[in-house]
Amino acid sequence: MPWPNATTAPFSRIGIVAGVPSDSGVYGIFRGDSCMLVGDTWNLKARLLELISTIPAVEELVVGYELCSESKAAELSASLQRELVDRSPVVTPMQQAGQDHGIRFWVGGAGLADPNSPEA
Repeated sequence: MPWPNATTAPFSRIGIVAGVPSDSGVYGIFRGDSCMLVGDTWNLKARLLELISTIPAVEELVVGYELCSESKAAELSASLQRELVDRSPVVTPMQQAGQDHGIRFWVGGAGLADPNSPEA
C-alpha cells in the first residue's frame, strides 16, 4: 500500500461492510499499482458504499484507508493526491453518459493537478 498506515480491503460491498469502519479518514481506490481516486470523509464506510454504486467494474479494485480526524484527513488526502494520483483524467463510460455524480478518476502516480494552479 502506498502510505505506511493504510489498511486494505476489497472494493466490494462485502469487503466494505465487513472491513471498513464508519469513522473519519482518508481513502484511496486502486487498480493494481495505479491509484484511481483519493478522498477524505467523515464516514469511510458510507462514502465507499456510495462510490461502489457509481464505479463500474469494481471486482478488480482495492481500497486503502487510514482512520484519522476530519481535519487531519483533509490534509492527508491532499498530500496523497499530490503523491499518488496522475494529472491525466480518464473518462469513464458513466462520465460520457453524464452520470458521473461529480466523480473524477485519475490513473497513475504523478500527482493531482490543482485546478486553481496556472498549470492546470
